[in-house]
Amino acid sequence: SLALCVRLGLPVAVLPGFPSGCSRRQMASTSLAELPIRGAGLPPAAGSPASAGAAAASADDASAAAGLEPGTSVWVPCLEHVWRPGVLVSVDCQSTEAVAVVDVANHGAKQQLVEVNLAGKKNAKNGKISASAPQLHPRNEVLRTHEGAAGVSDLGQLPLLHEPAILQALDVRFQESIVYTFTGPVLLAVNPFRELTHLYSTAKLVSFAELPTDTEASEPHIFAVARAAYRGIWGRGTHQTVLVSGESGAGKTETTKFVMRFLAMAGTGGTEAGMSEVEKQVLQSIPVLEALGNAKTLRNNNSSRFGKYIELQFGRPSGGDASAAPRLVGAFTHTYLLEKVRVVGQQKGERNFHIFYQALAAAARERDGSAGAATADSVELRGVLGFRAEDFAFLAGSRCYELAPGVDEAKDFDTTLVALKSFGVEGKNASALLGAVMAVLHLGNLQFTAPPTNSEGAELAAAQGDVVSRCCELLEVDASELATALCRKTMQAPGESVISMPVTVVKAAESRDALARHLYGAVFAFVVERVNDTISSARGRANGDALPFVGVLDIFGFEFFTRNSLEQLFINFTNELLQQYFNEVIFENETMLYAREGVKWDPRDFPDNATIVELISASKTGVLPMLDDECAIVGGSSEQWCSKLLKAHVKNKNFDVIKYRPGNFIIGHFAGRVEYESQAFLEKNRDVLGADIVRCLKESRGAFVRSLFAEHDRIFGTQESLDSRMVPRRSRAKKYTVASEFQGQLRNLMDRIRSTEPHFVRCIKPNPKNAPAVFDRRSVVEQLRYQGVLQAVEVSRSGFPMRLRHRQGVLRFRCLATGDTRRRLEAEIARCDFASAAQILFKGFVDDPNARLVEDTWAVGSTLIFLKQAAVEVLSTALFARRRSAARSVQSIWRCVLQRGRFVMIRQAVLRLQAYGRGLMARRLSAALRRHRCAVRLQCAARGRSARRRRCHLMFALGRLQRAIRAWRARRQLARCLGSTVRIQRWRRRTVRRLKEKRRWSCALLVQRAWRGHTGRKVCKLRMAAQQRRRRAGSRLLHSWRTRVCDRVIHRHENRDVMGGEGKLDRVSFGYVGERQALAEANTSGELLAAAAALRSRLALLNEETEALRHRRNKWQDEAFEIRRWTAMGMLRRIATKIFGDNCAEDADAPPLVEAGGGGGEELEAHGRCSAAEASARLSSAAAAAAAASSATASAAAAASEEAARKSQGRGT
Repeated sequence: SLALCVRLGLPVAVLPGFPSGCSRRQMASTSLAELPIRGAGLPPAAGSPASAGAAAASADDASAAAGLEPGTSVWVPCLEHVWRPGVLVSVDCQSTEAVAVVDVANHGAKQQLVEVNLAGKKNAKNGKISASAPQLHPRNEVLRTHEGAAGVSDLGQLPLLHEPAILQALDVRFQESIVYTFTGPVLLAVNPFRELTHLYSTAKLVSFAELPTDTEASEPHIFAVARAAYRGIWGRGTHQTVLVSGESGAGKTETTKFVMRFLAMAGTGGTEAGMSEVEKQVLQSIPVLEALGNAKTLRNNNSSRFGKYIELQFGRPSGGDASAAPRLVGAFTHTYLLEKVRVVGQQKGERNFHIFYQALAAAARERDGSAGAATADSVELRGVLGFRAEDFAFLAGSRCYELAPGVDEAKDFDTTLVALKSFGVEGKNASALLGAVMAVLHLGNLQFTAPPTNSEGAELAAAQGDVVSRCCELLEVDASELATALCRKTMQAPGESVISMPVTVVKAAESRDALARHLYGAVFAFVVERVNDTISSARGRANGDALPFVGVLDIFGFEFFTRNSLEQLFINFTNELLQQYFNEVIFENETMLYAREGVKWDPRDFPDNATIVELISASKTGVLPMLDDECAIVGGSSEQWCSKLLKAHVKNKNFDVIKYRPGNFIIGHFAGRVEYESQAFLEKNRDVLGADIVRCLKESRGAFVRSLFAEHDRIFGTQESLDSRMVPRRSRAKKYTVASEFQGQLRNLMDRIRSTEPHFVRCIKPNPKNAPAVFDRRSVVEQLRYQGVLQAVEVSRSGFPMRLRHRQGVLRFRCLATGDTRRRLEAEIARCDFASAAQILFKGFVDDPNARLVEDTWAVGSTLIFLKQAAVEVLSTALFARRRSAARSVQSIWRCVLQRGRFVMIRQAVLRLQAYGRGLMARRLSAALRRHRCAVRLQCAARGRSARRRRCHLMFALGRLQRAIRAWRARRQLARCLGSTVRIQRWRRRTVRRLKEKRRWSCALLVQRAWRGHTGRKVCKLRMAAQQRRRRAGSRLLHSWRTRVCDRVIHRHENRDVMGGEGKLDRVSFGYVGERQALAEANTSGELLAAAAALRSRLALLNEETEALRHRRNKWQDEAFEIRRWTAMGMLRRIATKIFGDNCAEDADAPPLVEAGGGGGEELEAHGRCSAAEASARLSSAAAAAAAASSATASAAAAASEEAARKSQGRGT
């Protein structure tokens, strides 16, 4: 029976009698006689039926324990593909651990059985299995096909949302070049690593910008997210934030550009021509920040090495309508965590910030004599000419100097200078800025040696004269002061004089690197401040005519490397706070969903990461506050800090230390456990620049360099003030650490974001090699975990993980309903009221002894059915039991069919044996009769000797004659075969020749078609021009032609003989004069339609008159018939009928035939004595006249309508 089911395409998983080790091909090839009847996944029954029942009960318990039934399509963990599809065969609960056997598709024709440990322990007392982590996930029906997975644009609508479902949908959609997918409020953007021009074209942007304000964008796209933010400030008047996150190379920077491009062009109708100067400047700020803040990394050629939060400020046009679309009037950029450490060192294969290589490329171009206008005319390149990237220590360490093949960095430098000029940085200011940037590179070339007289001191190397002079020239300071600031340290004890002490070579190198880092950071801060001063719309906000802003957050995603330091802790803590806020937003969305559906829920079901946030940022015991405290202690060290952390968080499950690696600790973030090395935490957290270096740069002769360090006393750890005698006095600044400043910035950022309406975009990198059309499933799953998408799914589905539409849930579980519940359910289904049916069904499950569904594990909303995991397991177990019962019924019926077939076969075999016996007896009797007949023939042999001799002669002659005839027939057959062969050969040669001729004709036709198409297009152009001329001439002839058509139609019906030859239709009487004049004088399609309507109304009136005449004719015919009956002839006929019977008068009393469509009572009244035949004829004539008038009116109306339609079509053309 199961082999038959397989051949018919029926599901065999619900039939537990099939052996679990057979593949689908083996099932199809198994004969019925070889198919055993046994329990699912169990060996054949060796004993009584009771043993088979016990085995089946064991399989039932196993299936119920796992929450899945055999035959369910599931996802199985896989080392190579992360998750693989499979079909659950059985669950073994005999051991202490639950093991599921799954039939897995191995990406090919072969099938294999895989055992999956469900990590659940069996209780020895009650035999039940404890709850376990989900190692198997059921598959969604819609994701089983390639087309279904590609058509799912919002994964939040799936009934079962989990990690393999998200991975499968993203994989299929990526192969179809669909890079955007919604997951509830989150937009997942997979970087395609290739150009998709149609996806970001101006036409695409306009299609989103021109959508009606009350219409939601159904297509997942980054423009849809930007449009939602734009609608938020326009329609609801609330602040908006677009949070873009992802790892390096995932496309965060490009996504931010697309958002800013849409918001800058949304108010202009999607055209760049209508953009204002401020809107252009906002877009021009992007290349400036990229040049100074982006760099090439191992994962991305244009990786942002800082976080930014850009507030795009909107306002309405001055003097415009209050309902007009808002326009971008300014922007303000907040930056976070600039990777200043990249200035002094990079990994192999990475580069420093772009601005260094762009300036060197521009200098090389100018040296070659092909300088651009931006560099030659307005900006003086100082400290760059004659140098290459290999000449600088800060650039040569990574041995990577080119960004990518084909990239013109000199042209990018020109773009950067043009953008700086638009922000007011031009001429000398631009030269000073670039000089400070190049001073950073020259500082890296400074080398220190120990003096011969002091091994603990440091001095500049003797061969460093040119390097020192270039640095001092660019910074505009004295060489001696710079050397003293780097090689010596000034100290002053209370009440004592100033003491100058030498520093070691290592400390001098650290001071040099610190100066380079802070100098570049100051330049970057200056550019960001200048950009904000230029494009920020502070004036409009003061006047109160500005709208809420749209913030765009582009920040690092979760990071963990082989060696993780303070920077990774800051980045991961930022992502923890963003994930906490993300969970809160998801929580709010779920709250709104449950409120909208009218479902009660328990908020304690939702997880959060508040404990991890508290671990890092708690006021006294947090990791960062304790780090600040350790930095404030004299003689504090990383080892002491780690020991304090261990004592404070020894019982915290999210904190751990590694005993064999002292100084390292582990924090369990939401995305995974990360190990941090604490050796350099204190130095990086202090980030101190020597007071001597600050004083040296404050005394620079260059105004630009002085301005960079004038307002940074607190940042650099010291501050100066004037005492009563106006003498400069240094004093200690407030306690400052990088962690405290970072926490303050992060606190302000989160407060800013929490006051806005969020929109989340998660950028995903499909593969580590940046290769197009390659989807690395393991890498994508890791990013989904690190970016909190999977945790967001866990949060959203923690209350009721399974959600079904009313119809889907009712049709899925209707087979479990019994008794009165089943009858009521079927009645509601017949009325298509699935909401009431769902209520009846699940309320019936509460009292059903087979289901025993708990009240708080399910809920029926207004559109959805919500089920908790416990309810899913209970219903799955009951559904499996019902299916197993049905399968057993099918098996019992099939066994009956098998036994009945066996009985029929045995009966047929017995009948065959009986027939064989009777045949044997008959054959024996026949043999005896043949012997008797032979004896009789022998007796007459002698008498027949002569006859036989004559017969022999005759047979000999007959044989010769037969041989001759057969030879003649054979020769004739041979001749026919030869003739047929010749004809076949002739036909084949003719066919081959025709095929060759046909091919030549086809080629000739293709050439002729191409030539005719070429000439036809030319002729078409000429005809189109002629058609335009004819159209203009036709419009002039339209009026006269319409008049002639009306006259022709009316004249045709005037000349028609409508009264049987006795006269013509009176045109005036039927109303043609007014309609004809209206048709003739109509100038527009509307007038033509009005005239046509008048003719139609005339037609309806004539039809009514015709119908009245028909009724009157029928009435008079009946009266005429009655009169004829009482005439002398009529009375004689009735007398004859009574005498001779009804056959003599069957034609006498028959009423006269009534013709269709007639009237004519006026003629009968005028000629009362005329016969009935005459009255009928005249009535028929009047009806024909009325019908002719109706036909004429209908024809005129149709002509007028056709003319109006032709005129409307001509105008449309």
